[in-house]
Amino acid sequence: MSSIATSAGPAPFQRFATGFGRFSAVLSAFGLLVAVALSVPGSWFELGDRGRDAAGQSTYTDLTPAEPVRLAVAGLSGVELVAPLVSTAVEPRQLLETPPDDAPLVGWWDGSAKAGAPHGQTILVAHAGADGGGLTQIADLGKGDFVELLTKEGTMRYEVSSVRTFDPARLERVGVQLFKQDGGAGRLVMLSAEAWDGATYQRSVVAVATPLGQPTVP
Repeated sequence: MSSIATSAGPAPFQRFATGFGRFSAVLSAFGLLVAVALSVPGSWFELGDRGRDAAGQSTYTDLTPAEPVRLAVAGLSGVELVAPLVSTAVEPRQLLETPPDDAPLVGWWDGSAKAGAPHGQTILVAHAGADGGGLTQIADLGKGDFVELLTKEGTMRYEVSSVRTFDPARLERVGVQLFKQDGGAGRLVMLSAEAWDGATYQRSVVAVATPLGQPTVP
C-alpha cells in the first residue's frame, strides 16, 4: 500500500500548494516591477523633451556670472551678427566722446554687470564709422529677437524688448537709467554710436534685452 502511494507522486494538496507558491512568487515579482516603475521620475522617460516645458517652449537655467567674450545675434528679424568682445574700463559716456577709430570692435564695459548676474546691467558699446561698426545691425532688431553672450561658464540668452534711437541730448538724459548698476535686473544694453560729425555722434541706437538664462540642453 505504501509503495503504491509513493509511486503515485505528491498528493493533490501538495501539487496545489507548490503551484500556488510559484504563482505567488511571479505575482510578487510583477508587483515589485510595477512599484519600481512608478517610483522612477517621469523625466527618465522624456529624454527627448529635456529643455522644453509642457507647452514645448525653450526653458532656461541660471548661469554663473562671468565676463562675456563673444556676442551672437539671431532672431525673427533675420539679423545675424557674431562679434568678439573686448573688455574696457572706459565708461560709456567717455566712449561716446571719442571718434570711431575702433569701429569694428565691440566693447564690454567691465564696470557693468557680468553676463548672468542677477543685478545691474551688462553694457556693450560700439562705434560706427564710414564703413559701419560692430553693432550697427542692432538697429534692425525687433522685439522677440534673441541675443546670446558666450562666457567661460556657458551661454547667456536674452530677448530683445526695445530698440530706440536717441539724439545726443536725449541720450544724455536717459543715460543714467541705461548705464546704472544699482538696478536693471541683469538686462543687456547694447549701444551703437553713429554719425560722427567731427565733434560728436549725432545719434545712438540702443537695444535693450531682458535676461532669459542659460539655454538648457535639448
